[in-house]
Amino acid sequence: MSGPGGPRPDVVLARGRRLAAFVHLAGPNPRGAAVVCHPHPAHGGHMDHPVVVLAAERAAAAGLVALRFDFGGVRESEGDADDARAHLDEVRRAAAHVRALQPRGPLYGAGFSYGARALARLAAGGPGGEAPLDVAGLVLLAPATRVPRSARDFGRLLLGRPLETAARDERSLDALLQVPVPVRVIVGERDVVAPREDLEPALPPGARMETLPGLNHFFAHGPGAGATDVSLLAPALDRAWSALLDAR
Repeated sequence: MSGPGGPRPDVVLARGRRLAAFVHLAGPNPRGAAVVCHPHPAHGGHMDHPVVVLAAERAAAAGLVALRFDFGGVRESEGDADDARAHLDEVRRAAAHVRALQPRGPLYGAGFSYGARALARLAAGGPGGEAPLDVAGLVLLAPATRVPRSARDFGRLLLGRPLETAARDERSLDALLQVPVPVRVIVGERDVVAPREDLEPALPPGARMETLPGLNHFFAHGPGAGATDVSLLAPALDRAWSALLDAR
């Protein structure tokens, strides 16, 4: 796990494949564990995205041993970046891995964009009728509901403009509505991939959503990915983790 030098490298085994990971230590008396999932692996997402790192760091600050990992096919992780079904299994394996590192206390999930969508789907029950992922709550950062399908839409995303050809992902919205555990959703006011008008009707009972003013899908200001606004996102993450832990 992590020590004075920061998070420690680790490896998650997923059906014989090795997934690169980092573990963030929570301190001498951890309150539980958290698995943190990154944006779309086929579109440049990885566990070192500033939003993902910040989610893991704030989970650790809240007292949770946090693990972030690269999905299969991303950088050193073995697998296929386009295999969405395998990625769901990888989330389960990563969750089991961090649970083994910290067996006491509840297990939580946090994800950004694609990672948030995967966690919601698993918490509601997997695609093949598998048992729901056994988590006590979720922090979902900009859970994607409108995924760009064309180069034009990717360009519009980077410009912060509404997408033209990306239809609402009704399956993901239905999964979100069925999540049976406490949920905290964090979105940017100017997010065109996870717009508030899509998410608000799909929130399960008891879920809460916080909208951060002026921020886009990358939790940055202005067009493009930009720099993550930590001054807004870190306190929002702290509020989300605190709410979930206090609900126990």
